[in-house]
Amino acid sequence: LGGWGVGRLPRCSTMLPRAHGRCPLLLLLVAGATAICESPADHGKTTVGISTQLKSAMRGLVDVSIRCGDDAALAAARAATTRRTSTTSGEDVLNCARELHKALQAEAESGQIGYLPPQLLFAGTAEERPRELKTGGQYSRRAMEHGRKDEFKEAVADLLRALLRPNLDETARDKLLQTMENFLQKAESKRQEAAQDGDLSELFDALDMEDDGKENTDLDRSSLKRNYRELSVKYHPDKNPGSAARFNRIRDAYEILSDPVKMLLYDTGGQELIKKYEKDGDSEIERVDNTEVSSSISLEEAYRGGEKMVRVHRRVVCRSCRLQPNLARCKKCTRCPGEMQQRQVWMDQWHYRVEEYEVPSDQKCISTADNVKVMIERGVMHGDRIVHQGMGNQLPKKIPGDALVSIQVAKHSLFKRLGNDLMVDVKVSLREALLGFQRELVHLDGHMVKFGMKKGDVLKPGAALEIQGEGMPLKEDPSSSGKLIIRFEIQFPETISGASAETLEAAMENLPGQKTLPARIGKAARSEL
Repeated sequence: LGGWGVGRLPRCSTMLPRAHGRCPLLLLLVAGATAICESPADHGKTTVGISTQLKSAMRGLVDVSIRCGDDAALAAARAATTRRTSTTSGEDVLNCARELHKALQAEAESGQIGYLPPQLLFAGTAEERPRELKTGGQYSRRAMEHGRKDEFKEAVADLLRALLRPNLDETARDKLLQTMENFLQKAESKRQEAAQDGDLSELFDALDMEDDGKENTDLDRSSLKRNYRELSVKYHPDKNPGSAARFNRIRDAYEILSDPVKMLLYDTGGQELIKKYEKDGDSEIERVDNTEVSSSISLEEAYRGGEKMVRVHRRVVCRSCRLQPNLARCKKCTRCPGEMQQRQVWMDQWHYRVEEYEVPSDQKCISTADNVKVMIERGVMHGDRIVHQGMGNQLPKKIPGDALVSIQVAKHSLFKRLGNDLMVDVKVSLREALLGFQRELVHLDGHMVKFGMKKGDVLKPGAALEIQGEGMPLKEDPSSSGKLIIRFEIQFPETISGASAETLEAAMENLPGQKTLPARIGKAARSEL
């Protein structure tokens, strides 16, 4: 059988009964193997149930499992060159591979799981090649090809295959082992060099977490806080005297991961950039320009206050993609904008010019659209800005910009805002202006404001009413409010019929000060001539 790690299965024993000419054990094993490695998606991911242990530099003894598509050499090489389980001890890696090889041989004889390594590496791709070679020299040459490409896992795997051959003489063994240890050292040096600019996975390890978020902003901060509390209690020096170093590592990791700005700076600039930030703040580290966002709200929202979700489009540095480009979230990323620098370009022996050039970035960025919760204060003004620190654009080794949300308060059909005051125009008839009236105004939050003129008081044209405490809430003191100004517009009749005019005239004659006034206004000037 071929495929993704389903190998040749043992023949049907003559001691077993046959059903319809087929071996029942063989049918069972094929079904089991298909369930283990039934699709290409299982390749390199799904374990087949065969494992042993390896002594790693960071975590001591760790489990090493055969995955679909693996042989013993590839499984051991993967563990030896992966940061969390890495080691530079060739003997330990060889012993791990030997134990896995024995387990695979036992599986080939028993067929209990139904898995054997495939005969081809990278089957179905342009890099397809046989897994097994004829001589140790062929393994060594192929390992050197991988090493020149910094493919240390594949290089170590080929050398392990050569070392696992039977009847290997001591000289060849020592030479192959030395070459493998050189590759293990190079893999470790490569990791350390890349991690100088910060490796977040080390911080997650300190808190017994794994950064497996599918999206760049998908960081479970509740789990982060919970793990920190549990581990800081467990490894506190007062309770565990020998764990001071582990306790400090837990504390330092949490301080960085719980702060989005520090996490970005550590991921792109390492511990030295964190120290610089903690010492000098943003006085020495460049800050990215802020991102401007506008949000329209109604006058009712400005009066009541509350929460509002605002969409912020920004560029963020993809977390850990520099060191782990195979993460699912990194597939959507593109290279971040490079850093602009200046240099002198000599035009001749005496003249030069200064030009700007871009230094390409080794970081990956992605454009996101995040929903940001904006707290609308009661009494917020048109044009007020709400600052969300660190929610602007990001660039490697720089402090993220802020998201500045500019509040735009829409005009209202009834209320007009005058600073902290509100103004409303109310129409009254001439009859109401003379004989009194009552009104109820539905305010911006729904409560009723009652006002009016009692009979006997006359409302004059241009008059207004001020009601204290019924205006907009004061931002600095939301329990206080401005005033409500009510302007009255008296509606006079367009015409008055003859009969109505006579009745009105008679009524007006009885009102104080309403008699007919003289027709002539002012006096004629006397002439001196």
